Amino acid sequence: MYIAISILIFGLLIAAHEFGHYIAAKSFGVGVPEFAIGMGPKLLKWQGKETLYTLRAIPFGGFCAMDGDDNETAGDKSLFTKPIWQRLIIFLAGSFMNILAGFLILLILFSSAPELPTTTLSGFLPGFPLEGEHGFQTGDSFHRIGGHRVYQNANISMLLNLELEEGGTIDIVVIRDGEQVTLSNLPLERRVFEEGEPPRFGFLFAVNPEPTGIDRLAYAWDVTRDFMRQIPLTFRMFTTGQAGMEDVSSVIGIVDTMNQVGTQAETVAIAMWNFAFIAALISISVAMFNLLPIPALDGGRIFLMLVGWAVEKIFRQKLDPKYEAYINTAGFMLLIGLMIFIMYQDIVRIATRALGS
Repeated sequence: MYIAISILIFGLLIAAHEFGHYIAAKSFGVGVPEFAIGMGPKLLKWQGKETLYTLRAIPFGGFCAMDGDDNETAGDKSLFTKPIWQRLIIFLAGSFMNILAGFLILLILFSSAPELPTTTLSGFLPGFPLEGEHGFQTGDSFHRIGGHRVYQNANISMLLNLELEEGGTIDIVVIRDGEQVTLSNLPLERRVFEEGEPPRFGFLFAVNPEPTGIDRLAYAWDVTRDFMRQIPLTFRMFTTGQAGMEDVSSVIGIVDTMNQVGTQAETVAIAMWNFAFIAALISISVAMFNLLPIPALDGGRIFLMLVGWAVEKIFRQKLDPKYEAYINTAGFMLLIGLMIFIMYQDIVRIATRALGS
């Protein structure tokens, strides 16, 4: 059941992305011959006035085919006859829809939460060494850690682990009495405060016991902004060696993780809440990944479009569209190869776990 729900979630998130492209294209008079959810053979189809709507067999994927998207079709409804600002909106619309979907999921989840966590210190574990006038004080709210904005409570440990080197120091900005205060060169480290307990930094945090509607809206937006920066942070971790290919998952790996989350949850209700939270993270991550300037992704197409526009303005000559098609095709093939490799990693990992159990 949980695997089926995970696959359904992926299908809905892809549908939201493609629907963003579809709405923007239609709004600017671009022809849409086909709008498809899934890939592979057609299971269901319905012919609209202009667009063929299809549901396909493989639930991972989908597309919004547009006139001129292949750089060959001409005419008033061709994508590449539209002004650059309209094309920019069309390419951005898919990611915008995924971010909006993620935000709305989070808002629904937090709208029923009895309380919300905060980044405000309510105290410290006994023996915490950095409390006082030149360190942390009760009532301080974390604002920045090593230059990174703190959006939610879960950021604090993550950013400290990312920024702190063993035996090193760190700069932290807190909000104290309504003003930003910089705590410089703090020798923070995890330590054991109580025998039998795991190492911790030693912070205790307050909660918001009676959040208002504005509090919930603001918290959902803060978590959304946090999710939006996860892709850039992940790439940084790759460059510093803090993450590797073994930390990357394909759709198969994510579905497997969601299945484990579901089966390990104490109740179905908790499993569904966790699924919804993961869905919001995936939706926003898909949006940000698609905006990377990689050929075949929306970000790559935007980059090439802007390069072509700049060349046309400077040299008064259009780039041959076939070159963009070549680049996008090559980028697509590389992405497919990478996906196959990561899927192979996931299958081996799942099989090894199954054999070991």
